[in-house]
Amino acid sequence: MEAEDSEESVAEPKAPKKSRLGLVLAIVAVTVLVTGAAVAGTVFGPALFRHSKKGEQAAEKEKGPEKEKIGESVELTPIMVDARADDGNLHHLKVVLAVEVAEGTPKDELMRYLPRGREAAVGYLRSQTFDHLVDPLHYADVRAELSKTFSEAVGHERISRVLVTDFVAQ
Repeated sequence: MEAEDSEESVAEPKAPKKSRLGLVLAIVAVTVLVTGAAVAGTVFGPALFRHSKKGEQAAEKEKGPEKEKIGESVELTPIMVDARADDGNLHHLKVVLAVEVAEGTPKDELMRYLPRGREAAVGYLRSQTFDHLVDPLHYADVRAELSKTFSEAVGHERISRVLVTDFVAQ
C-alpha cells in the first residue's frame, strides 16, 4: 500500500512556478502611468487652475446684486511691430487694443493721452522675444503686462480696462 501511495504522490502533476515577469511588468506600467500623470499635472495644472479661478471669479461677479459697469470704449489703430525670435529671425506682430474710458473721464481728455499708451505698448512688445509673445502659456502674462504698461503711460485714473481685441503673429 505504501508503494501505491508513493506512486500516487509521484503521479500528481506539480503546479508550474508562476513567472514573476508579469508582476514586474505590471509594477513598471503602474510606475510609468503615475509618473506621467504627475508630470502632466505639473505642466498643465497651473494653466488649468488659472482658468478655473477666473471662471469662479466671473461667476461670483454675476451672482452679485451689481453687475460690472462697462464704460465707453475706444479702439486704437493696429500696432504693428517686428519681434525677433530665439533663432534670430524677425516676425511681424499685429496687436489691436481697445480701452474702456473710466467713469468721469471725458473722452477728449483720454484721446490726448492715448499716444503715450501706444508708445508704451510698442516699447513693451519690441522688448520681448517673438517666442515669448506667441507662446500660449505666456499669453495671460503678456496681456496683463501689456495692459499694465499701457495703463501706467495713460494714467490709471483715465481708463478702467485695456482689452486686447486682436493678436496676430506671422
